[in-house]
Amino acid sequence: MATGEQRWREIAERVANEAGFDLEDFSVVNAGRRRMVRVIIDADDGVDLDQAATVSRRLSAAFDADEEHQSGAPVGSQAYTLEVTSPGIGRPLTEPRHFHRARGRLVTLNRTDGSSLSARVVGIDADGVDLLGGKSGTDPVTVPFADIAKARVEVDFSGPSAAVLAALAADPRSADVAAKAGGDPVSIDAGDDADAAAAGDPAAEDAADSGDADAEHPDSADQARDAAESAPAEGENR
Repeated sequence: MATGEQRWREIAERVANEAGFDLEDFSVVNAGRRRMVRVIIDADDGVDLDQAATVSRRLSAAFDADEEHQSGAPVGSQAYTLEVTSPGIGRPLTEPRHFHRARGRLVTLNRTDGSSLSARVVGIDADGVDLLGGKSGTDPVTVPFADIAKARVEVDFSGPSAAVLAALAADPRSADVAAKAGGDPVSIDAGDDADAAAAGDPAAEDAADSGDADAEHPDSADQARDAAESAPAEGENR
């Protein structure tokens, strides 16, 4: 029989898939007097604020329904905060789809032979990843997936040079991202929704009103008081 955390992970994967996203990670961690349910999703085109808020609302409803009909919820009787976010800079690349989504990005690869390589992803095929590296940053390099022990996206403040951009643009696999190297992760919380709502974003107003993007779920009067003392007004769920 699946544990409460495994059951919620399966719920998160189903909800994410139905919305057109992959579930990249699911975790339940202690955060003071409450617990944090953190869900990381991604897609080929990334995750924007509205999409993350939509997934958060659907997840919140699904988790609440599970608590009503099943015993052994992963948060127990504690209040919890639900956070839906996209992968951030420095994320590990462990699947071929991760390299595909990192096209144009600077990555560091640690090979199984102990060597390492910093290069920019051009594209992938069935066997490995094609990159641009070397001193010029434009030397083609191919690394089989079987030879990669560890890989991660690097913080890249300077961005690609004009020569690197031209090389990326020349390959059909990376032409669409040649001008988009870099970027920031999307993270949803009640503060983000409140700020967006103040700016007049209807979708964000809905998320801020419902509180599902970063929702508090106290399960007793004492926990409700704890949440009221330490949590923002947005996202409280009595």
